[in-house]
Amino acid sequence: MVNSAEPASSVTSLRVPQKVVLSESTYDVLRAAILDGTLPPGTRIVEESLARQLGVSRAPLREAIWLLKRDGLLVEESARTTRVVQLTEDDVHELHMVRTVLETLAYQQASPRLRPSDVSDLEDLISQMHEASAAGDTRRIADLDYRFHRALCAPCGLPRIMKAWDEQHVLFRLWLNMVGPTLGVQDIAESHRVLLGVVRDGDAEAISEQVIHHVYLVGGVMADQRSRWAAAQPRLYFPQAAPGA
Repeated sequence: MVNSAEPASSVTSLRVPQKVVLSESTYDVLRAAILDGTLPPGTRIVEESLARQLGVSRAPLREAIWLLKRDGLLVEESARTTRVVQLTEDDVHELHMVRTVLETLAYQQASPRLRPSDVSDLEDLISQMHEASAAGDTRRIADLDYRFHRALCAPCGLPRIMKAWDEQHVLFRLWLNMVGPTLGVQDIAESHRVLLGVVRDGDAEAISEQVIHHVYLVGGVMADQRSRWAAAQPRLYFPQAAPGA
């Protein structure tokens, strides 16, 4: 892992595919490197050396950096210094609050719209979580967790909520990769099965309570923070869509 005090030019394993040296490819490579810890929090971004390391010109790199700043993964400390974001306790608290609000609304609206095929797909993801847990594959678990929650949100039919969820989940995933889940890997799949069952049942209050429990327990929050933050989290009950709406 790169020392956060070192510039990103020391990262020798990053490469943009030679056939497609576009800003989107550069963005994808850097985004993945930030999320998996190859470029850890606090890493300084030096354009000239990073462009040379990636094998791209400065133009697509600058556009990729702009996109990563928009995502919140890079922060500009001054006109000449950009670093990988370092999340503070306040940042993490806010991320958990925003996620619980978005998912409570999304799940309450998605509940009456869930089709048998949706449930089957979600149950398949849970089965894959069990397999990944048995193998101790935490990276695959993180990917399956993302796919599960997005698939459970998607039937809500609220594109602005989904856009906000996508934007916030990037930073939430960064946090999880930094600290790891507080649940043992064997418990993670079962916690998702419980959440799916509550959403299928459709009780708005139960959904709100379970979302808070799930996000704060699985979301890498230590016990003292969890009790303090969860106590301050509002319980949200929204009007639900009629079945088939």
